[in-house]
Amino acid sequence: MHKSGMSPRPQSRCWLEIDLNALRWNWAHIRSCCAKDCEPMAVVKCNGYGLGAVRIAQELEKTGCSIFAVADLGEALELRQAGIRSPLFLLSPIGPSDAAIAAEENVIVPVADATHGRALSAAASVRGLRLRTHIKLDVGLTRLGIPIPGREAEAADEVRSILSLPGLSNEGIFTHISGMMEPEMDYLNIRQAELFRGFVARLGEAGRHLKKHCASSLLFLLHPEYHMDYVRLTSVLLGIQKGGESLSLRGVAAMKARLLQVKHVPKGTNIGYWMSYVAPRDMKIGIAGVGYGDGLVRSLMSGAEMSVCGKRVPVVGKLSMTFAAIDITSVPEAKVGDVVTVFGSGNDCPTVWDYADLYGGHPCEVLTMLKDRIPKKYIQQE
Repeated sequence: MHKSGMSPRPQSRCWLEIDLNALRWNWAHIRSCCAKDCEPMAVVKCNGYGLGAVRIAQELEKTGCSIFAVADLGEALELRQAGIRSPLFLLSPIGPSDAAIAAEENVIVPVADATHGRALSAAASVRGLRLRTHIKLDVGLTRLGIPIPGREAEAADEVRSILSLPGLSNEGIFTHISGMMEPEMDYLNIRQAELFRGFVARLGEAGRHLKKHCASSLLFLLHPEYHMDYVRLTSVLLGIQKGGESLSLRGVAAMKARLLQVKHVPKGTNIGYWMSYVAPRDMKIGIAGVGYGDGLVRSLMSGAEMSVCGKRVPVVGKLSMTFAAIDITSVPEAKVGDVVTVFGSGNDCPTVWDYADLYGGHPCEVLTMLKDRIPKKYIQQE
C-alpha cells in the first residue's frame, strides 16, 4: 500500500484511446443514410470489439441507438447489469434452459432451425413465457441457420412450422451475407441478398409482418437497397470499414505506447531476438512499451511502422512480449516519454488497416485480439 493510504496509479506503457466524439459523429452520419423505416443495430459483441462494450453501448444509447447485438447471453447480461435498457439481439442461439432469463431480460434470440425452435417453444410455454425470436436463414455463408440454396420449398415449410409454435414471439427473419470485399466478387453478395429477399417474399402473408435484415457494414455502404428493417453495424461505427471515406467516417480507436528508452547503436549491431536484424548503418533506436503480449502479431511485424513525433518509422527486429524496437534515426527530436502511435487516424501515423494488411487480416480482428488488460482512455468533449 502506498504510504498515502491510496494505491498509486502507474503510468501506462501502452493504452487504447477510444474517441467517443468520433463514435457520435459516425452514428449521426450513419443514421442520416438510413431510410426512415430502417433502424441501425449496433453490434458490440466481443467486448465491443475490444473497445469496451459497456462504455460503447452507453454512449450509443444516449445518442439514440435503440437496439444492440451481442454474441451470447453472457454479454447481454453484462450490458443489462450496466444499465443498458434497449432490446438486445443475440447472434448465437441459446439452449432451452436459458429461455426464461432471455425472456425476462428482453433479449431477442435467433432460431437456428425447426428443431431448435421446438425446444425453445417447449421451454417458454411450460413457464408461460413469450420469447422474442428472429428466424435465422443460411443463404450461402454456411454458418448458423436454415439452409436455403437448392431447397427453398422445404425451407419455407420449416419457417412456417416455426411461426406456428407457441411461446415464441417470432418478430423477424435474418441472414448473414458472406461479405465478399473484392469489387469483382460483389455479385456474390448481391446473389445472396437477392436469395434472402426472394425467399422472404415466397413466404407470402406468413412472412409479411417479420422484421428483415441481411446487411452488415459492407453491404450497408455498397447497397442501400438491402438496408431493410435493420442494418447490423460495427466497422462503419468504428470508422474502420473500407469505403467509409465517402461518409467522412472517423476512426474511433488508436493504440499508443510510451517511448521507454532511446539509444544510439553502431552499424553491425544486432537488434532483437535471434539476432535477426543487423543495423545496416549507425542508428538511433527507440524502445516502445508494446509487444505481442498486448495482442500484436509477433511473427508478422516485418514491414510494420509506428509513429513518433508525427513521423512514421519502421519497426526493426523481432517483436518482444512487451517491447518493440523502432528506427527513430529520422526523428532526432524523439525522447524518452514521447508517445508512439501503433495505429490511429491521420496521414502521420499507420492505420489499423495498415497493420491488418501486413498479414491479410481485418481491422475488427486486430482490435479484438488486443488484450483486455490494456488500459482504455475514453476521450469525450461536450
